[in-house]
Amino acid sequence: MKNLRKLFCVACAVLFFTSCEETYNDKLFWPGEISQEYGSYIKPYTLDLTYSGEKLIGKTASFKTEDSETGTLTLNGIIPGEVTTPISRIKLNENGEKDAYTFSGTNITMGGVTVKYNGIITPKAMKLSLDVTMAHANNLAHTPAYSHTTNEEATIRNSGASYVNITTKEGAESIAPIVLQMQQMATNILDVLFPYVLKNITLEKDGIVTANYTTSPIDMKEIMEVANAGKTDAEFRGLIGQRTYVSSPKGLAYWNQTGDKAFVVQLNIPAIISLIAENNGQQIDPQLIAGISEALLKSDPARLKLALSTLNMILNNEIITYILKMDDNTFVTLLSWMRNGIPMGISQATKDHTYIYFKKETLTPFINIIDILLKTNLDEVVALFDKMEIGVDLTIQK
Repeated sequence: MKNLRKLFCVACAVLFFTSCEETYNDKLFWPGEISQEYGSYIKPYTLDLTYSGEKLIGKTASFKTEDSETGTLTLNGIIPGEVTTPISRIKLNENGEKDAYTFSGTNITMGGVTVKYNGIITPKAMKLSLDVTMAHANNLAHTPAYSHTTNEEATIRNSGASYVNITTKEGAESIAPIVLQMQQMATNILDVLFPYVLKNITLEKDGIVTANYTTSPIDMKEIMEVANAGKTDAEFRGLIGQRTYVSSPKGLAYWNQTGDKAFVVQLNIPAIISLIAENNGQQIDPQLIAGISEALLKSDPARLKLALSTLNMILNNEIITYILKMDDNTFVTLLSWMRNGIPMGISQATKDHTYIYFKKETLTPFINIIDILLKTNLDEVVALFDKMEIGVDLTIQK
């Protein structure tokens, strides 16, 4: 009886190990070996990611499989406006050398973005190529021009094409004259500022944002003088024509329309830091920058400020210096923008005019900046606003 019992136990053990062998030994890698997060600086699994042909650093992608046959790929903060983008039912195929799995396909995300993907995965690395088309590419993907209006005598100038819409809450009609004055002042300043800094902006169908930006000095005193000078459109264009503009590199920023009136601009922090370092004559390893960026974005605000302060000792950048001087509430908002993108609004007034703008909720922490520009205290006044929308009025370039 004892011998039969032993024989039964041995048979069960053999069956168990045979079953495991049949389950996994015919696979290149066990499920646990490739169910990883790839690209994190603190983990040993690397990610070679290209987005519409442009190398993208500082991002991660996760893969999970139960059987090494099919799995789910999750893009972490790669698609603008989407914190995570899961792509399920991905079929794994052995490559010719039988040292990696390959996969490819097309997926439409919950936000309507079309993602064509092609990848190679091993336990140590993932190579992933993405070809992306935004959901609203047909409506927005072009190089918009700033709107432009003149009257017959060419005395009305609106080359800057600012969009400013401020309305008050019910019962606050008494501040209407102040609102009107603010709206006019903001319009005059932004009409000059936008073309003064950016010659044009291109929204590409894959979500990449590029621009021709100025390398000439930015003199706010000159901007204010021009804003109040009542120049004709021809005179203003002559002034802008004296400035120097260069094309921005691809991959610094991305756009997505995430709802009927919701728009987001996602900044590529590692690429921006790399560009700042390069412009300052500093050479920093891209993977180190990716690691620093990952640590910064995962830090709490207090630690992030300290880390940025240390980083700026190397870069000595004016923008970072200004960021470090922000109050805590403004800094927390900025950190949220860096992580999840800058939330904006979008609306189409007519077929030819598209407004892309900051909303009151986004602008509120930065009222102190507007206070400096307008030399006033707007906190109490802004609290009475129902809407405060400030941005650009764009039209398709003919």
